[in-house]
Amino acid sequence: MIRFDRLIVERSGQMVIDRLSLAVAPGDTLAIIGRAGAGKSTLVEALATAIPIRGGDIVLADHSVRRDPDAVRCRLGYVPSQLAAWPGVRADEFLALFGTAAGITGHGLQAAVNRALDLADLKGRGGTRIDALPAGQAKLLLIGRALVHAPDVLVLDDPFGSLDPRQRQSVERLIGDLQLGGRTVVAAIDDARVPDCFSHLAVLGEGRLLQDGPATFAAFSAGRAWRYRLHCPGQAEAAAALIARPAGRLADRVEALDDTILDCTIEFPPAATAAGGPETLSEVVAMLVRAGIAVEAAGLHPHWTEQLVEPTA
Repeated sequence: MIRFDRLIVERSGQMVIDRLSLAVAPGDTLAIIGRAGAGKSTLVEALATAIPIRGGDIVLADHSVRRDPDAVRCRLGYVPSQLAAWPGVRADEFLALFGTAAGITGHGLQAAVNRALDLADLKGRGGTRIDALPAGQAKLLLIGRALVHAPDVLVLDDPFGSLDPRQRQSVERLIGDLQLGGRTVVAAIDDARVPDCFSHLAVLGEGRLLQDGPATFAAFSAGRAWRYRLHCPGQAEAAAALIARPAGRLADRVEALDDTILDCTIEFPPAATAAGGPETLSEVVAMLVRAGIAVEAAGLHPHWTEQLVEPTA
């Protein structure tokens, strides 16, 4: 269990995390999202003991970040947003240094280094200088370094930054595998597009926890307006006119972007059921099909987690 207890963190005398309380259960994979300046990176840095905390506390497996930071560090692996400068250092040396610091020796150390090299797609190339690595590969090496000592908790800051699609998929699979193995993952996601490998979601705003819960659309759908995109080849304007018709209107802010694509916003009152979103979209699609308008595709756009961090009207 990780518990953030009325946490306060300051930077340059300015409060960045404001009395934030949050619990993360063992085996959860938690994505933290929010607009720029919300405090995402600061929160994971505080958990990783990389920056001091001003008030409150963070407790990991009964160890306090304030009172026993060394015990906390032993139980987690931390991945910063980018690799710091290590001029002239080889990848295998870099990994071995951290493995040795964690108390790993002999064959166990070599096996841990090899696993991390494999993750970074550097199998058989441990002699590569880390300052010559592309940004995406350097990020994978950082993740491998954080896992060298097989920690119970993996803490990631912007884990998908600089990754190409194949590398991103690899990290998503890794997070899913860690959860299956009973380990906990806490990640600050900069682009707010949360993949399915995360089981829980926390939304920050100006250093405060705005909302948290299971990482499902149903858990966050009520009481919001959601934007959808529909593809109606050659009939987008006719579809927009039908959807926006005052009598029995199911959506607002309807706009045809071209002759195929239209966007619309569906409002949900606070009392809406968790399944209200998909049902309402189905009603819109059914209405168009009954009118003879073909719908090639329909869904949330942007991704629903990205919409969570947008300002509400």
